[in-house]
Amino acid sequence: IILSFQKSIVLSQSIFIHFIDVINNGAPIRTTTFRTISLIKNSLTVYWSQPFHLVFIELLNKIYYLAIIQKTYERSTTINKMINPSDRCRHINELFNETFVQMHILRRIKYYHLPCQKYSSNLSCFYDDLHICLCYDYEKQRLANCFDFNHNMKFDCLGQSVCENEGQCFQDTPDCPQRSMCICPKCFYGTRCQFSSSGFGLSLDAIL
Repeated sequence: IILSFQKSIVLSQSIFIHFIDVINNGAPIRTTTFRTISLIKNSLTVYWSQPFHLVFIELLNKIYYLAIIQKTYERSTTINKMINPSDRCRHINELFNETFVQMHILRRIKYYHLPCQKYSSNLSCFYDDLHICLCYDYEKQRLANCFDFNHNMKFDCLGQSVCENEGQCFQDTPDCPQRSMCICPKCFYGTRCQFSSSGFGLSLDAIL
Protein backbone atom coordinates (compact mmCIF):
# COMPACT_ATOMS: atom_id res chain seq x y z
CA ILE A 1 0.00 0.00 0.00
CA ILE A 2 1.44 3.35 -1.05
CA LEU A 3 -0.09 6.24 0.87
CA SER A 4 0.45 9.86 -0.12
CA PHE A 5 -0.87 12.91 1.69
CA GLN A 6 -2.16 16.09 0.14
CA LYS A 7 0.16 18.96 1.04
CA SER A 8 -2.41 20.88 3.09
CA ILE A 9 -2.70 17.99 5.59
CA VAL A 10 -0.56 18.67 8.65
CA LEU A 11 1.10 15.37 9.48
CA SER A 12 2.50 14.19 12.75
CA GLN A 13 5.81 12.39 12.49
CA SER A 14 4.16 9.23 13.80
CA ILE A 15 0.89 7.77 12.55
CA PHE A 16 -1.26 4.73 13.24
CA ILE A 17 -2.70 2.65 10.43
CA HIS A 18 -5.82 0.68 11.39
CA PHE A 19 -6.79 -2.31 9.23
CA ILE A 20 -10.39 -3.49 9.63
CA ASP A 21 -11.41 -6.97 8.48
CA VAL A 22 -15.19 -7.16 8.09
CA ILE A 23 -16.56 -10.54 9.18
CA ASN A 24 -19.99 -11.78 8.09
CA ASN A 25 -22.26 -12.11 11.12
CA GLY A 26 -19.42 -11.11 13.42
CA ALA A 27 -17.66 -8.10 14.87
CA PRO A 28 -15.00 -6.50 12.65
CA ILE A 29 -11.41 -7.45 13.46
CA ARG A 30 -9.04 -4.54 13.92
CA THR A 31 -5.28 -4.75 13.57
CA THR A 32 -3.11 -1.68 13.98
CA THR A 33 0.40 -0.86 12.87
CA PHE A 34 2.55 2.17 13.51
CA ARG A 35 4.74 4.11 11.10
CA THR A 36 6.93 7.18 11.11
CA ILE A 37 7.04 9.60 8.20
CA SER A 38 10.22 11.33 7.15
CA LEU A 39 10.14 15.07 7.76
CA ILE A 40 10.97 15.69 4.10
CA LYS A 41 8.38 13.32 2.61
CA ASN A 42 4.60 13.15 2.56
CA SER A 43 4.20 9.49 1.61
CA LEU A 44 4.94 6.03 2.94
CA THR A 45 4.71 2.41 1.87
CA VAL A 46 3.08 -0.25 4.04
CA TYR A 47 3.50 -3.97 3.42
CA TRP A 48 0.52 -5.89 4.80
CA SER A 49 -0.30 -9.58 4.36
CA GLN A 50 -3.47 -9.97 6.44
CA PRO A 51 -6.99 -9.64 4.99
CA PHE A 52 -8.67 -6.24 5.33
CA HIS A 53 -11.58 -4.28 3.90
CA LEU A 54 -11.08 -0.85 5.48
CA VAL A 55 -8.02 1.21 6.31
CA PHE A 56 -8.03 4.26 8.57
CA ILE A 57 -5.11 6.60 9.16
CA GLU A 58 -4.88 8.11 12.65
CA LEU A 59 -2.71 11.09 13.48
CA LEU A 60 -1.60 11.62 17.06
CA ASN A 61 -4.46 13.94 18.10
CA LYS A 62 -7.18 11.42 17.20
CA ILE A 63 -7.53 12.81 13.69
CA TYR A 64 -8.78 10.05 11.41
CA TYR A 65 -8.77 9.68 7.63
CA LEU A 66 -10.55 6.97 5.68
CA ALA A 67 -7.84 5.68 3.37
CA ILE A 68 -9.19 2.54 1.69
CA ILE A 69 -12.50 0.75 1.19
CA GLN A 70 -12.51 -2.56 -0.66
CA LYS A 71 -15.53 -4.86 -0.71
CA THR A 72 -13.39 -7.88 -1.56
CA TYR A 73 -9.90 -8.43 -0.21
CA GLU A 74 -7.40 -8.94 -3.02
CA ARG A 75 -4.11 -10.47 -1.99
CA SER A 76 -0.82 -9.27 -3.51
CA THR A 77 -2.37 -6.13 -4.96
CA THR A 78 -0.57 -2.80 -4.90
CA ILE A 79 -2.87 0.02 -3.79
CA ASN A 80 -1.98 3.66 -4.39
CA LYS A 81 -4.02 6.15 -2.39
CA MET A 82 -3.80 9.93 -2.09
CA ILE A 83 -5.24 11.07 1.25
CA ASN A 84 -7.19 14.31 0.82
CA PRO A 85 -8.75 16.65 3.41
CA SER A 86 -12.17 15.39 2.31
CA ASP A 87 -11.22 11.91 3.59
CA ARG A 88 -11.10 13.14 7.18
CA CYS A 89 -13.58 11.58 9.59
CA ARG A 90 -15.29 14.31 11.59
CA HIS A 91 -16.13 14.04 15.28
CA ILE A 92 -19.83 14.29 16.09
CA ASN A 93 -19.09 17.59 17.86
CA GLU A 94 -18.60 19.04 14.37
CA LEU A 95 -21.87 17.62 13.05
CA PHE A 96 -24.40 18.00 15.88
CA ASN A 97 -25.13 20.60 18.55
CA GLU A 98 -23.99 20.21 22.14
CA THR A 99 -27.41 19.12 23.42
CA PHE A 100 -27.51 16.25 20.94
CA VAL A 101 -23.94 15.16 21.69
CA GLN A 102 -24.75 14.89 25.41
CA MET A 103 -27.69 12.55 24.79
CA HIS A 104 -27.37 8.86 25.68
CA ILE A 105 -25.80 6.84 22.88
CA LEU A 106 -28.94 4.71 22.40
CA ARG A 107 -31.02 7.82 21.73
CA ARG A 108 -28.30 9.48 19.69
CA ILE A 109 -27.16 6.78 17.32
CA LYS A 110 -30.50 6.37 15.54
CA TYR A 111 -29.97 9.85 14.06
CA TYR A 112 -26.50 9.12 12.76
CA HIS A 113 -27.72 8.84 9.17
CA LEU A 114 -28.58 12.57 9.16
CA PRO A 115 -25.04 13.96 8.63
CA CYS A 116 -24.49 11.44 5.82
CA GLN A 117 -27.57 12.86 4.08
CA LYS A 118 -26.84 16.49 4.92
CA TYR A 119 -23.26 16.48 3.69
CA SER A 120 -23.78 13.84 1.00
CA SER A 121 -20.57 13.03 -0.86
CA ASN A 122 -18.54 15.50 1.24
CA LEU A 123 -18.65 13.20 4.28
CA SER A 124 -17.28 9.67 4.06
CA CYS A 125 -16.97 8.92 7.78
CA PHE A 126 -17.37 10.32 11.30
CA TYR A 127 -16.91 9.09 14.85
CA ASP A 128 -17.99 9.43 18.45
CA ASP A 129 -16.29 8.23 21.63
CA LEU A 130 -17.23 4.59 20.99
CA HIS A 131 -17.66 4.12 17.24
CA ILE A 132 -16.49 4.94 13.76
CA CYS A 133 -19.26 5.32 11.18
CA LEU A 134 -19.12 5.08 7.40
CA CYS A 135 -21.51 6.89 5.09
CA TYR A 136 -22.73 4.76 2.18
CA ASP A 137 -25.43 4.69 -0.48
CA TYR A 138 -28.33 2.26 -0.18
CA GLU A 139 -31.38 2.36 -2.46
CA LYS A 140 -30.92 6.05 -3.31
CA GLN A 141 -30.44 6.92 0.34
CA ARG A 142 -27.33 7.99 2.21
CA LEU A 143 -27.02 5.97 5.42
CA ALA A 144 -24.50 5.40 8.23
CA ASN A 145 -22.94 2.08 9.17
CA CYS A 146 -21.22 2.17 12.57
CA PHE A 147 -18.95 -0.28 14.36
CA ASP A 148 -17.26 -0.33 17.76
CA PHE A 149 -13.83 1.29 17.83
CA ASN A 150 -11.57 1.72 20.85
CA HIS A 151 -10.13 5.23 20.57
CA ASN A 152 -8.15 4.87 23.79
CA MET A 153 -5.83 1.94 23.28
CA LYS A 154 -3.45 1.62 26.21
CA PHE A 155 0.17 1.85 25.17
CA ASP A 156 2.04 0.06 27.96
CA CYS A 157 2.51 -3.38 26.32
CA LEU A 158 0.58 -5.03 29.16
CA GLY A 159 2.93 -3.54 31.72
CA GLN A 160 6.04 -4.90 29.97
CA SER A 161 7.19 -1.67 28.33
CA VAL A 162 10.93 -1.21 27.67
CA CYS A 163 10.48 2.33 26.33
CA GLU A 164 12.53 5.09 27.92
CA ASN A 165 11.99 8.85 28.33
CA GLU A 166 8.20 8.50 28.63
CA GLY A 167 7.91 6.71 25.30
CA GLN A 168 4.72 4.73 24.73
CA CYS A 169 4.96 1.00 24.06
CA PHE A 170 2.73 0.00 21.16
CA GLN A 171 1.49 -3.49 20.21
CA ASP A 172 -0.19 -4.33 16.91
CA THR A 173 -3.14 -6.10 18.58
CA PRO A 174 -4.42 -6.11 22.18
CA ASP A 175 -4.54 -9.94 22.20
CA CYS A 176 -1.61 -12.14 21.14
CA PRO A 177 0.48 -9.30 19.67
CA GLN A 178 3.18 -10.12 17.14
CA ARG A 179 4.98 -6.78 17.11
CA SER A 180 5.78 -4.09 19.63
CA MET A 181 7.58 -0.78 19.27
CA CYS A 182 8.14 2.46 21.11
CA ILE A 183 6.43 5.71 20.17
CA CYS A 184 8.85 8.42 21.16
CA PRO A 185 7.97 11.89 22.45
CA LYS A 186 9.34 14.95 20.74
CA CYS A 187 13.16 15.20 20.62
CA PHE A 188 13.69 11.50 21.42
CA TYR A 189 14.36 8.64 19.04
CA GLY A 190 15.76 5.10 18.89
CA THR A 191 14.12 1.70 19.26
CA ARG A 192 13.57 2.43 22.98
CA CYS A 193 13.49 6.26 22.72
CA GLN A 194 16.89 6.15 24.38
CA PHE A 195 18.48 8.91 22.29
CA SER A 196 17.84 12.65 22.44
CA SER A 197 18.25 15.17 19.62
CA SER A 198 17.59 18.13 21.93
CA GLY A 199 20.37 20.70 21.76
CA PHE A 200 22.08 19.08 18.79
CA GLY A 201 19.99 20.39 15.90
CA LEU A 202 18.09 17.95 13.71
CA SER A 203 19.27 14.36 14.07
CA LEU A 204 20.05 12.41 10.92
CA ASP A 205 18.05 9.51 12.39
CA ALA A 206 14.97 11.74 12.50
CA ILE A 207 15.40 12.59 8.82
CA LEU A 208 16.05 9.11 7.47
